Amino acid sequence: KNTRQVIHGISMGAATTMAVSGEKTPDYVKCFVEDCGYTCVWDEFSAQLKEQFGLPAFPLMNTTSALCQYRYGWSFAEAQQIEQVRKSTKPMLFIHGDKDAFVPYAMLHPLYEAKTKGRKAIFIAKGSVHAMAYRDHHEAYTRIVKDFVSKEE
Repeated sequence: KNTRQVIHGISMGAATTMAVSGEKTPDYVKCFVEDCGYTCVWDEFSAQLKEQFGLPAFPLMNTTSALCQYRYGWSFAEAQQIEQVRKSTKPMLFIHGDKDAFVPYAMLHPLYEAKTKGRKAIFIAKGSVHAMAYRDHHEAYTRIVKDFVSKEE
């Protein structure tokens, strides 16, 4: 009865956190903290193709997604963290480094805007690259997360 749980994830953990946020969760799950999560698999893979290899999304993304659908029964279009955030009703804190190129910083604001139900907050880690907000801004990160999860809905 006294259990209070916060689901907090970084990078792929953030994607998982957001995926869970749109599902029905037990009452003891009080809020979510996502750090440098992506909007959807399609956007993330497309960004990586461009950033790391200088390749366009078409036709590689389309072909690979179709192969996954054929072989495994799912496509890249199904992994839509932003859609889960839209369904989320419990509080969520969004964290992202403004120098993140691995999961582009530009994905933060669409995710934040998609959250229309329940309390939300945002922490932009100035100068931080992917998954380094805690390292670079330890005191502020700790304080902001603590303050956010301490508030009652």
